[in-house]
Amino acid sequence: MKKIIKIVLIVCTIIVILDQLTKFLVIKYISSGFGNQNFKVEIVENTGMAFGFNDGNTKNIFLTVIILFIIISFLRNQKNELDTKTTIAVSLALGGGISNLIDRIFRGGVLDFISIWKFPKFNIADVSICIAWFLLIIFLIIYTNKKDVIKEVPKEELIIKDNGNKNRSKNWKTR
Repeated sequence: MKKIIKIVLIVCTIIVILDQLTKFLVIKYISSGFGNQNFKVEIVENTGMAFGFNDGNTKNIFLTVIILFIIISFLRNQKNELDTKTTIAVSLALGGGISNLIDRIFRGGVLDFISIWKFPKFNIADVSICIAWFLLIIFLIIYTNKKDVIKEVPKEELIIKDNGNKNRSKNWKTR
């Protein structure tokens, strides 16, 4: 339990500091933006959710808090089942969500400033959240495949007779 809390606090703190620091630096030093059509740094206030969805809705803070509450509840309820890499992935999503919530509370919207090709503008917190969901999907696929391949068979179903016709029970896993 202490290990999970430590991982969550460290990862969330790193993401929040990195995201807020980059936003501060962009506001201070790059007000007019720079770059080309493939990569541009340009400040945009996003009052919507991810990628501008639900733009202008004043209830986005409430939705963000609900999502963060769900993630925290998940961590709390699954603390005995989570491995380190899954904890890190969930913490990336939590840290990104917290940093964007800070923007919503203190700036009125999320500050996005990275533009790559025709993709909507985003920030470090958004990258963190996207990486988290990508990792969680990968882990889910791997975990599901392992569960399908390796199935526990109860001991009473595995009785092996040797040449002496003695019953022996073994704790085996089948593939």
